[in-house]
Amino acid sequence: MADSTNIHLERVLKKFDTFVEEALTAGKIPGAAVAIVSQNKIVHLKGYGVREAGRPERIDEHTVFRLASLSKGFAPVLTGLLVEDGVLDWEDKVLEHLENFLLKDSAHTKKVTIRHILSHTTGVQEHAFTTLLDSNVPYERIIKEIDRANIVCEVGECFSYQNVIYSLIGDILKSATGHDYNLLLCLKIFWPLAMNQASLGWNGIKSSANRATPHIRYSRKWKPIKIQKTYYSVPPAAGVNASISDMAKWLQALLGGASSIISPAVLQEVTTPLVRTSKMKRYFRSWRNLKKAWYGLGWRVFDYSGTKIVHHGGYVRGYRTEMAFAPEEGIGMVILMNGSSRFANVCVPTFFDLYLRL
Repeated sequence: MADSTNIHLERVLKKFDTFVEEALTAGKIPGAAVAIVSQNKIVHLKGYGVREAGRPERIDEHTVFRLASLSKGFAPVLTGLLVEDGVLDWEDKVLEHLENFLLKDSAHTKKVTIRHILSHTTGVQEHAFTTLLDSNVPYERIIKEIDRANIVCEVGECFSYQNVIYSLIGDILKSATGHDYNLLLCLKIFWPLAMNQASLGWNGIKSSANRATPHIRYSRKWKPIKIQKTYYSVPPAAGVNASISDMAKWLQALLGGASSIISPAVLQEVTTPLVRTSKMKRYFRSWRNLKKAWYGLGWRVFDYSGTKIVHHGGYVRGYRTEMAFAPEEGIGMVILMNGSSRFANVCVPTFFDLYLRL
């Protein structure tokens, strides 16, 4: 049985490698990096293409990318570690830590907990203030205006994706510990997991000599663009930078391979389905075997033809990321790209269709 399983995995890795190489050759991406973990072992770690179109430097396992919304998965794990330390609790009211927190309705405000923040179930209108983030308005200014955002449902009763509200977790953790989010992430996750290229913020990626340049598609060619500061003002939502080597270690930890650092209880907590979501037909139309979709804490959770798959993707101008893992199967993958195209939408389902023989 073990031999047949290994043979199947080898075939999947070969097919998926060819799949990415063909996308590169066809011009669907300027460059990418892929990590695949199976049974706590890194079985595939590879860079594809170039860091910047028109230049010779190749992407390798240490090339740094922006993770965009793939950053969201770190916040609940960090919070869970602090919950285990007795610093705070999932059910703490936000007002216990941020006395100036105020939504449009004061009664509604009093009900919002840390769990609601991290599961996008605060009831605040979806993507509130995203246009201000797009315009690079500072987070500190935006957060003072959140009482203007419309309330669309009762607390905990609907999924409403956020970036600004989600990033309140950074303020909450600083209030509870006295340390800023960046330092906490380093102390509790980056350094213990030896994620040596991982960082937060615009200065973090600019200080990385080996970094992937973002690209946009223009006249059928990939055009390099400057790294934008946009969304770096909300670190828990979209502020992490990392290499594929870092992400392989993170994936190992999420699959239970670093239990002395991140306990099984924390992993179970963040990947438990909390609120039903739509399948987002446009985004997930390539996921042919997607049956049901939920959101947990910082992660989407899917019933993929009977298999639990935990997923998140990310996008900021010129970067695209996808990550997914099946805890019960002990398998997961992550791909980082320095250009966005429809190819990104098919990466994860292609891999799992191959692996699950669907």
